[in-house]
Amino acid sequence: MKLPALLLAAVLAVTPGLLAAASDKGKLKAEVAAMEDAFCAMAKEKGLLAAFQHFAAPDVAFIDTDPRVWRGPAAVLERIGPDQPGVKLTWSATFTDVSDDGTLGYNYGRYEWRQTGADGQESVHTGWFLTIWKRQPDGAWKYVMDNGAPDKPKK
Repeated sequence: MKLPALLLAAVLAVTPGLLAAASDKGKLKAEVAAMEDAFCAMAKEKGLLAAFQHFAAPDVAFIDTDPRVWRGPAAVLERIGPDQPGVKLTWSATFTDVSDDGTLGYNYGRYEWRQTGADGQESVHTGWFLTIWKRQPDGAWKYVMDNGAPDKPKK
């Protein structure tokens, strides 16, 4: 009869820690989701380049379909380029998660790219994005990778 009592005591001893970890993970998920929202809001308000530079981690990396990887702060300018008139990029995360140790987070969701051409016609492209966030030494979240995959053209 002592075994069930010991088991119950062990479960009760561990439960507060598990509940606290779950609560902390929920808080961290909310932080990462808020960072993605702030990232998009800054892009709308101050332009894509400003937002991508502001939220980038020092070890940021971008990948593309050619076998090239862009790394570091200079990679943001090289990858994003200067803001173009008539371009609007908006996005919204549909899922967010964080690592159990609270050092990495990610979210993915849908994006929409709108561009007005010289002829005044607007083209719209949609797809999925993935942002990987890393907690910095000062506690801030910065993205270390951001990538998108366009939807296939409709036939």
